[in-house]
Formats: sequence, structure tokens, C-alpha cells
Amino acid sequence: MTIAEPWQVVLEAARRRGLPLDEVLRTGVSPTKLDKAETKLGIRFHPDVRELYQLANGLRRIHGHNNEPSLPGFSFPSLQKAVRQTIDLRDAAEEYEDAEAWQPLWLKVFDNNYEEIFAVDCRDGTVWYVYWEGDEIYPVGHDLASFLDAAAIAAERDDVHYQLDGDYFETPNGEPWRAPLKNPWTPT
Repeated sequence: MTIAEPWQVVLEAARRRGLPLDEVLRTGVSPTKLDKAETKLGIRFHPDVRELYQLANGLRRIHGHNNEPSLPGFSFPSLQKAVRQTIDLRDAAEEYEDAEAWQPLWLKVFDNNYEEIFAVDCRDGTVWYVYWEGDEIYPVGHDLASFLDAAAIAAERDDVHYQLDGDYFETPNGEPWRAPLKNPWTPT
């Protein structure tokens, strides 16, 4: 399965739930920019990652808003920001001498409130959940397509809506929504 299909499912779920995609979704990056990002990190991206960033280069802020918008269950930074944050995460793991906390072939692709991180292992495409403060690191999707499918299914099931004033998705009772993308899922 390619990334294009589950990516469109996530986008359609977000659009139906009020996210102004025409305003926030950046156009994809060129293969040349992906090559440069790989060189900067010293790794080859998994084909799913390359396809995703060719489809879209993250979300941009809505004019006049302080927060970056999110997709159902996660934020999606630009490739440039993902590379910069991946380098920061590598440095932090090295500084604390915790080789298990961040693998050299991981790329931080998504996050939730900048603390909970979803990284793609560029060796095999597995999506990992990383929350250092909670001492939680484990796989949440065997590939990017299944991760994206889970986000879309959760948004549809929970009937969430985008809260434009706060740049997040909320439940029908008005509470901020946390997608159950972690397994086992617990609120943090």
C-alpha cells in the first residue's frame, strides 16, 4: 500500500471535521530537498517518508494564530523542522547517554504537543511512540500507512471537530481530544 491513500483518508477526515486544509497544508517537497535532508541527517529515508513529504510538507500556522494546527491525533511539522528536531533529539539522547532513547535511523515526523513524538524508523518504516518524561518508547504502527489509518478511524469514531480558536481537535463535549494512537493508550 502506498502512503497516498491513507494520507487522503486522514486529510478528508480532518477537512470534514473543520480543519481549513487549503489554508494550512503546505505543498510537497522535491526529491532534491529530500536528498539534502537525508545528507544532513546521514541516513536514507524510508520510501514511505519520502512519499509523505512529496505529498505534503507539513502544516503552516493560520494567520493570526499562536499555535500550529494539527491533524487528527498529531502535529505535522515541515521537513526542515523535522530534520532540526531529529538532530535535537539525537543530541539530547547522546547528552543523557541513553542510546535506547533515540535510534540513529529514526526521523521525528509527527508529535503531540511537542512532548509526545512519533518517529519513523527509516530501516523498516515502523512508527515509534516516544515520550521521555513518561519513560515510554514502543512501536505504535508497523508502517506509516497503518498509523495514518488509525488516526483517521479514531477521528471518525470519536466524532471530533476542529476548534479553530485553539488549533486543536475537540470532543463533542468540548474537551481537547487526544487520539488513541498509542498502544496501550493512556492519557498523559
